[in-house]
Amino acid sequence: MSKIVKYKDELNAVPLRSFNSKELDLFFAICYKMKNKDLNKITSSFEDLRELSNYKYTAYDRFVKDIEGVYDKLLNLNIKIGTTTKFTKFVLFTEYSVDTEEETVIIQTNEKFKYILNQIKGNFTQFELVEFTNLSSSYSKTAYRLLKQFRSTGYYIVKINDFREIFDIPESYQMTNIDKRVLEPIKKELPEYFKNLTITKIRGKGKRKRSIEYIEFKFKPEDDVKYGKRTFRDKETGEYYERDIMDFTSEEVDKTFPEVNPLSDNIKLKKQMGLAKEKYTEKQINNIYQVAMEKIFETKSKMDVFEYIRLNNEFVSDKKDVKNKYNYLVKALEEDYDNKLNQIDLFE
Repeated sequence: MSKIVKYKDELNAVPLRSFNSKELDLFFAICYKMKNKDLNKITSSFEDLRELSNYKYTAYDRFVKDIEGVYDKLLNLNIKIGTTTKFTKFVLFTEYSVDTEEETVIIQTNEKFKYILNQIKGNFTQFELVEFTNLSSSYSKTAYRLLKQFRSTGYYIVKINDFREIFDIPESYQMTNIDKRVLEPIKKELPEYFKNLTITKIRGKGKRKRSIEYIEFKFKPEDDVKYGKRTFRDKETGEYYERDIMDFTSEEVDKTFPEVNPLSDNIKLKKQMGLAKEKYTEKQINNIYQVAMEKIFETKSKMDVFEYIRLNNEFVSDKKDVKNKYNYLVKALEEDYDNKLNQIDLFE
């Protein structure tokens, strides 16, 4: 299943100073673990953190040292929310404990501000943890999560001074250094995740035209149909919020996603899935679609989601001794353990 990191946008404004690439992976693995748990304390095993953060170094002592390093930095991570005239500063993570014998870590968050990782309804950022950990450069990782905040608009512009601060760029860096060490890695790594990505340096006007004042990022907005959700912006509050495609009316689907068939039509959806003869409830049908969509997205398959469901259903239907066909089908969609499906190169 996809591992989606999700948090309030305020976290993107926090410069993760001195975090190296691997420490960023560990940090957002922790954010993933705490997402929507409504807990102020959580325990993680070393193995779980290794897997989530795509940690490839094998030396045990190095891993423990890296764990200690990233958690020390978490305790000094100050977050500021509010406006220029009225604001609050706080530390999100307040305490941690490491047990090298049990190979576990316990992290505690500030009870008052744990909503940053929980109760997430508007103005949030979300991204695939696997995609994030596959990036090499810490600058690419920072750009990746910032652009994900604006994934529905495809546009992000930032003042050069703010750019330097958020990306934690050394003061000694001139623009030539920024081009080579900051922007070049971003241009190399991010086009895979942001189509038609362009980065433009915008100069000032008049006497300031020799100076770079803004960095502008443009890319093709993400089509949320592959997530099974769609992001909207409230016209009155300006906040972003999500709606599940399954909650759309036929008219809303036609208007929002003219390239797909109405998913709210349960009968038509069952036929598309090859499940017309099955006595599944609407909730079960919707879950089957969601699980299949997530698997297609996770594996980056070019296969049609309905074809994937039909193939799995045909496999399940051949199993005469299956007692709960629905559960068996969902399991097949999640794990794809059938050799026949693997033989047709389902996820190439």
